[in-house]
Amino acid sequence: MAAGPARNDDDVDSGVIELARPRLGHFDLGTGFHGDVWLDLDALFLRPSLLRPHVGMLAERLREHRIDAVCGPMEGGALLAWAIADRLGVAFLPGYRAPAGAYDLPDIPGGIDGWRVAVADDAVNAGTAVLACANLLDERGAVPVAVAALVSLGPASAVVEEAISVPLYSAGVIQSQAWPAAQCLLCAGGIPLTGPPPPG
Repeated sequence: MAAGPARNDDDVDSGVIELARPRLGHFDLGTGFHGDVWLDLDALFLRPSLLRPHVGMLAERLREHRIDAVCGPMEGGALLAWAIADRLGVAFLPGYRAPAGAYDLPDIPGGIDGWRVAVADDAVNAGTAVLACANLLDERGAVPVAVAALVSLGPASAVVEEAISVPLYSAGVIQSQAWPAAQCLLCAGGIPLTGPPPPG
């Protein structure tokens, strides 16, 4: 399936971005990448009721793909994947982190060969987690058909399109940049890493 740009629904308030408390600066994203935006993903899930309209919008987008399951990396991605799977009445597949940045799935009775599966994550930036989950699904014989995120950052849709050729749907979009740590333009410019936020 050909991918398109990250899409958000004009009828759903993009206030999901404010829930994630974005900060500008120079951040080590913890995935081998540096970026210029940091999201407080714990704050994003602090009040689940505020996410219902966003979950609903993403679920309706994924319904079009006739999915059998939603897979999400532990932890935040799995929370979103569970909520969408519950909304659509399909299976939920938690992706557990394995060594070397890979993910693994629990044993599924009968396997998932031939299943149409969406991958969900709280936020997609460099895409390392969703791409690892998509590769895992492919190895298990499933067919990744779409990616959903509460927030997508920068070139996330292009990253997903180039890597796995599926559409990325998001409830909110933030313009940002991310680089492999060794190629970080902020490091090259001598800009120090931004420290942790002040308490409270």
